[in-house]
Amino acid sequence: MPTRKLLLSFALIAIAIVLTLSQRQVYPHIDHTLMLQRIDGEQQHFADFHGKPLLVTFWSPTCVICMHEVDALNTLYEQGGRGHDFELLGISMFYDRPDHVLAAHKRAAMQYPVYLDLDSAIATAFGRVQVTPTSFVINSNGEIVLKLDGKLDFNLINKKLKQLTV
Repeated sequence: MPTRKLLLSFALIAIAIVLTLSQRQVYPHIDHTLMLQRIDGEQQHFADFHGKPLLVTFWSPTCVICMHEVDALNTLYEQGGRGHDFELLGISMFYDRPDHVLAAHKRAAMQYPVYLDLDSAIATAFGRVQVTPTSFVINSNGEIVLKLDGKLDFNLINKKLKQLTV
């Protein structure tokens, strides 16, 4: 009988540990050699942004929420000195045609840099992003510190970016 109680206790402890660990957010490590292609054709490595915080948001021209957030993202980008305090990157999804991305970028008057993910390499590097909007806050060392799925919480984003730019 004591063996049975002991085994049950160990099992309960193991379950508690697994549940605790499964609730911790584990973010992917982004390879600094990852190549990014802006909609104007210029290419940059992810490492080019090292040294300043980033907000990376995956979006799609067909995503209603994404298109509604453009004005707020433009304001956030302006408040951050257009890349001075932090950088904001809009990454279009690999399933969107580049001409649709360009048209949406122009129509929505996006002020922040927009990149194409033609072969899904960027979405894969960020943990296989498949839905929009999905956004990440990244510290100046290139480490993801926050992931947001769905509509952005701009209060949380502002708070996190202020912590990283101090």
